[in-house]
Amino acid sequence: MPRLSSALFVLALAFPVACSSDGPKKVDPVKQLDLHRELALRFYDLDDLNRAEDQAVKGLELEPQDVQLRLLLGWICQRRGSSKDVFAAEKIFRELESAGDYRAMLGLGVSLERKGMLYDEAADGVGSGARVTNADDPKARVVELRKLAQDAWTEAEQCYRKVLEKKDGEAQAINGLSRVASLQRRWEDSLQWNRKLLAQCESELKVWTLQLARPDLSAQEERRLRDLRAGTEKLVLAASQDAAALFQKLERREEALAALDQALIYAPDLPEVHSRRGQLLVELGRYDEAIPSLEKFLKLSPLEFEHKDVQRAYELLAVCKRGAAAATPTKP
Repeated sequence: MPRLSSALFVLALAFPVACSSDGPKKVDPVKQLDLHRELALRFYDLDDLNRAEDQAVKGLELEPQDVQLRLLLGWICQRRGSSKDVFAAEKIFRELESAGDYRAMLGLGVSLERKGMLYDEAADGVGSGARVTNADDPKARVVELRKLAQDAWTEAEQCYRKVLEKKDGEAQAINGLSRVASLQRRWEDSLQWNRKLLAQCESELKVWTLQLARPDLSAQEERRLRDLRAGTEKLVLAASQDAAALFQKLERREEALAALDQALIYAPDLPEVHSRRGQLLVELGRYDEAIPSLEKFLKLSPLEFEHKDVQRAYELLAVCKRGAAAATPTKP
């Protein structure tokens, strides 16, 4: 678990009960609330969810209606990800969404999207017999669970669209619309939202790059802009991989390959991208090009030799070498 940084430690010391020759003084509740909010956000960024939750709860004891802390509690539940946490997050965001806060709408959309996935996974389990059900008719239960999943995804889509009505170009909402369409097997719709997301990210990257070129930047502002650019680049990486998967589902392999090449611009040493690229090239019959990608995957992958993905890579390498040899003209 990450330790409290020295900067946060100093911040924490700034707000305890003050002492003077006249005895202890009461803590300013506004400053104390600010402290809990600051620490909760910092711990959340460090992925220390227990401490983040503790600080958020303490802050809400001082001000139960603090929107930022209530939102943070919802995202803490969402990040934990268990079914219980997902339903708890939905409840929190639904209560805040009634006030028209686009951040709550976004959180509710993510919770509903995840809830739909839980129902869909449960349907898979009941349908295959891997999951026990008390229903008299397991087949009917599968149908019921599928409908619950579709209803959750439909509402999630509505939430994401409401976010865009309030904040046009919100990347997380656009990304959510792409994911929900994909979950509903609407591949073309998902691809359209994915393209919009990538275009939005490209615009943002240009803005961050221009801002970073300013000669009057303070060190704090430069850090903020670099963090924003890094976040956008991370989103481009994920969206490019999603695009590749969508193109593959649509059997548009050349476009899938181009999407993976874009992903490699932002993460040249990501093993799974090299693996997927090698497999695609094998499917396209471009064996000479596939070999370097597969070898790169094997070099970068932390997986054990016995892992199925590693074994599959070796199998494909053998296919490539046979294919390349067969394509080489024999000397007279």
